[in-house]
Formats: sequence, C-alpha cells, structure tokens
Amino acid sequence: MTSAEQTAFIRQGFEALYRELEKHAPICLRSPGVPEEMRAGLADESGWYKWKLIPSRVTAADLDALEKQIGLPLPGLVRTFLSTRCHDFRDLELGQQLPDKPFDSILNAWNPALVRAGFLPFGWDHGGAYLRCVDLENMPDEDRCPLMEIDHEILFGLEEDAGRETLLAHMKPVADSFQAFLEEIFSGFLALRSRKLARRYIDGLREAHEDEDGQWEAFAAAAHGVSEADLTALKTLYPELPAGLETLLRFADGTYCREYRPGEKTLLAFLGSDLEEYPYYLLSARQIIDTDGGFLRRCGSLIRREYDDVPVDEKIAREPGGLRWLHFADCRNNGGSSRLFLDFSPSEQGTPGQVVRWLHDPDQLAVIADSFDGYLDMLMENEYDFLPGGD
Repeated sequence: MTSAEQTAFIRQGFEALYRELEKHAPICLRSPGVPEEMRAGLADESGWYKWKLIPSRVTAADLDALEKQIGLPLPGLVRTFLSTRCHDFRDLELGQQLPDKPFDSILNAWNPALVRAGFLPFGWDHGGAYLRCVDLENMPDEDRCPLMEIDHEILFGLEEDAGRETLLAHMKPVADSFQAFLEEIFSGFLALRSRKLARRYIDGLREAHEDEDGQWEAFAAAAHGVSEADLTALKTLYPELPAGLETLLRFADGTYCREYRPGEKTLLAFLGSDLEEYPYYLLSARQIIDTDGGFLRRCGSLIRREYDDVPVDEKIAREPGGLRWLHFADCRNNGGSSRLFLDFSPSEQGTPGQVVRWLHDPDQLAVIADSFDGYLDMLMENEYDFLPGGD
C-alpha cells in the first residue's frame, strides 16, 4: 500500500470499528481516564466517559525519535497506525493512544531481548499474558513480517542474552503480517469474537481427541481448509455465513467422507449437539452447497406440523417454502438419524442464525442454540461430551 492507502486503511478501519462498538458493545467505548478533548459526553455514575476518535498530533519527527528510543525501525504501516487517530481500543488488543501519550502501548511492551533479536514489541494481548511483536527479519517487505506473541512468563524467565532462535522456539504466530492482524480486527468486532471462539473450540477439540482416540494427529496431517472458490460460492448462497463456521471450514473443509488424500476418507467426530455421546461430522463447503434445500423438500410435512406426534420447536417457521436452512453437520450414521442446520428464516419467536437439530425415529425438530457462537459455547461447556468416553 502507498502511504495514502495506509492512512485511509487505518482511518476507515478505526471508524468502522467504532460504529460497530457503539451498536453492539458500547462498554468498550467507555473509560475512566479519558482526556477532555477525547470525551464524547458527560461522565456516568462511575466516573467513566465515552471516548471519541480524534486526529493524532504525532509527526514524522516524533516517529523518528521513537525509532531511536526503542532501537528499531518502524514499518510504514506501524508508523501510520501510530499517527492517524487517538483512540482507546485496548479491549480489541489495539492498545491506547492518547493525545499526550501516543506511544505508551508500544513503550510498555519494549523488551531488550526482543529488540536485539529483531522483534519489534508492539503491545500486549487483552489478558496481559502475551507480549506481541512484529518480526522484522524480512524488512522492508512488510507483507512478510509476521506478528508473533510470546508468554511473558517464558520471556522473563529466559537469559538476558537469549538469541533469536531461542525466542522463536517459544513464540506463536498471531497473523501473517501487521496488515493481516489489523484486517481481522477491522472486519468487525462480532466477527473477531466469533473467530476467536471457533479457534478456542478447535484447540479444545484437539485436546479431547488426543485424550480419547488418538485420531487427531493423522487428521491434522492430512486436512486442509476450504478453497477460496468454494468459500465464495458458499457465501454467495449464504451471505449470513457465521464467522465461526467459516473459521472451522478454513481449518478443515469437512470431516465427513472427505478425501484429503486420494483413497483415504476422513471420518472424524468434529461437532456434537445437546445429545451426549452423539458425534457429528462437519460437512465441507461443497457438501453444504450440494445439499442445499434437500431436507426441506423431503421433510416439509414436519415443518407444516402435519403430524401431531412430532414435536417441532415454535421458534421454527411453519412454511417450508420460504425457509433458508444451511445444513452443516451430519451425525455418525450418515445423517440418517440426525442433522444440524443454521436457520436464517425463523418464526417470530426465533432468532436468525439459530441452530436446529433434526432427530429421526422418533422425529423431532428442536432449536438447540440461538446462534452458532452459542452452539460452540454449549459444546465446550459440555466438555465435548459427544466423543465416546467424554465427560
């Protein structure tokens, strides 16, 4: 990006993020230590003020002086980030930039061992456990300078002269570049929260499989994420595709009879429901597309409540013709006794994006979660009890 493009990217990203927080998480826009020029109203009963974005007064000379102070050059996008807007996006891991203290976040992260090894300390994660830094080894190619993080307890426990290889052995990647890191956050607060939840779900699922059946290692070695072509086709069909489900598909494009290697079919329990020890397979993007509408065409009589002995949740609409259900999971017997759907066309009592479980013999249609995020939360709270032997 050119300098002008970088400035527009940062400014527009900040403004879009601010608008979304105003709508969905206004608490993130309140702070007790807001300078007067950043206040967007009077203090609340706790003495907290809503803050607003204001132009930064940081100059090129200020940034040059900062480079000398920390002992490393700043990539162009980092310079732009530090000199475009004053903000307090600490809750979203972007730090705080106040008019009189624009560099506090980066200075509070400064570490001599990281600097000597060519890592630019940038800030801390939201929990304050991990120190974030930009790996400058491939400068001036910013697109090849990944954002990394290291547990502060590990970092502070290393020798003062720990070298680059020692530090790298303890680091975890956060994003392919500083730009990629910002793009993920700027894409939306709710989407970011959903992606983090989905990644936490995957981490827990890996541990559960390793404890129970040992299939995970072989699966992880073979599996890959959805292709951009299939993901685009899926989003065209379902623009409402939850960020959490997209994250799962980017990790593994299905676990139901999926041939990641020729002649080897993957059958891995990846999801569950409210039914204990009842595992489901994640469908691939192509399988979701190919099965679109099939269930509703075959089982419209259930939706219309034509059978008095078949319970159907009142959160589900009554006419199959206008329903939009995304079929994302099949149970262990080829989906013959249970399937999972995202319902984007609920009744007035329901919520768009609610998770519907169909159960066969006896038939039942039940809403088991109000959202895909809520569904993943349920599976984690139940400690992945859909796996045989799970708690």
